[in-house]
Amino acid sequence: MAVVLPSTIDLVPDGVYKVSQSLFNAVPDWLVGSDGKVLGVTVPVPDAAVADGSAKVIGDGFQFALASGGGNATAIAYLPISVATAGASDGRTAFAFALVGTANAWTTSKIPVEIFTLPLAGDAGLPAIQHVSCYGGLAVGYAEKVGACANVLGTFDFKFDQLQSIPQVQFALTDPTAILADPADTLAGALDGLFNGRGLSLSKDVVRLSLGGSSIIALTSDYGISEPVTIDWLGSRITLFPTANINGADRPNRLALPTIDLGDFDSTQILPVTSIPEIEFPFGLPTVGPFTSSTPALTGAATTSATTRSVAARSVSSSTATSTTTRSQLAAIPTTTGSDDADDTPATSTTTTRTTTTSPSTSEPTTSEPSGTDTDPSDTDSADPDSGENADTDSGTESDGTDTDGTGSTSADTRGETPVADAA
Repeated sequence: MAVVLPSTIDLVPDGVYKVSQSLFNAVPDWLVGSDGKVLGVTVPVPDAAVADGSAKVIGDGFQFALASGGGNATAIAYLPISVATAGASDGRTAFAFALVGTANAWTTSKIPVEIFTLPLAGDAGLPAIQHVSCYGGLAVGYAEKVGACANVLGTFDFKFDQLQSIPQVQFALTDPTAILADPADTLAGALDGLFNGRGLSLSKDVVRLSLGGSSIIALTSDYGISEPVTIDWLGSRITLFPTANINGADRPNRLALPTIDLGDFDSTQILPVTSIPEIEFPFGLPTVGPFTSSTPALTGAATTSATTRSVAARSVSSSTATSTTTRSQLAAIPTTTGSDDADDTPATSTTTTRTTTTSPSTSEPTTSEPSGTDTDPSDTDSADPDSGENADTDSGTESDGTDTDGTGSTSADTRGETPVADAA
């Protein structure tokens, strides 16, 4: 289909328009308002716009060409599954060619719709279209003052974008198997590009080199890391491969310099924490990631170390206390000296001081207890297993002074009785 339109579409039929034009232009000057209008219509009323331009369609595929305001549009498509569209206005040129694929080249200005020179409510009209896109077996497009594109076998892609402040050239190697490996995601991206003026594409970028534009130089891909890599260290963040906007999508730029976002100093981040986003692979291979390196906080490590040292110190103190108590128990055993004579004076057990040393970590004072004087030679001291102190045990046996063991030793009764002299 080929269509040629005027630069302005007026809904009033041509015959009615000419009669109305004559009437308004015949109005006396004193009836014309200071704004140069009569009943809202600017006088004198210009002639109705006429269709002007050239629109051509060629081939047995689907073609659509639109021209207006002297534009020149040509759309060529061969084979039934080929689509070519082109649009040009204001004397510009657009050309699209598709062979088993799609090519679009548009460089049109807005075409307003009016009723006898009065714009419709909401400033209605045909919007301006400035766009080029190519995809397929062989697709080529060119739109004056907009750019150009070419695509071969859905694999080799070229694009020239003149709409950016700095014209941009792109060279890409694309993956035509993406529609088979990941149909849902690929179709969603294709429809999004179609409705947002980026064109239809059923491939994904393996690698795309862009020169010019806002990024100056960029190397991007639909595979690999899906987001930039970040490193958090001492409260600040380092971003590797910051994104670049290429063809309306933000992707990590492998050629971009790292960026640093300074934050408040954080002494707990003594070791950097690296975050790697999800990594995508072509040909339907499963994704991996994301990955994040994590380290314990510095305060947690210090607490663990301090606890270990405290436990070690307490263990050493406990060993010292045990050793001291053992020595005290040995020293507390009474020594008795006697003879076979009746006049022997009962031996008095040695007075010892029992000392218990506790660990500094328990903050208990050091105590000293006298064991006392024991007059019963049969008494023995035994260690108290609970408190670590020696307990005295009285045998309670009274002696009448008779030597029965042949040693000639006598002892005094603990209740003060006088030993009886040996009869011999």
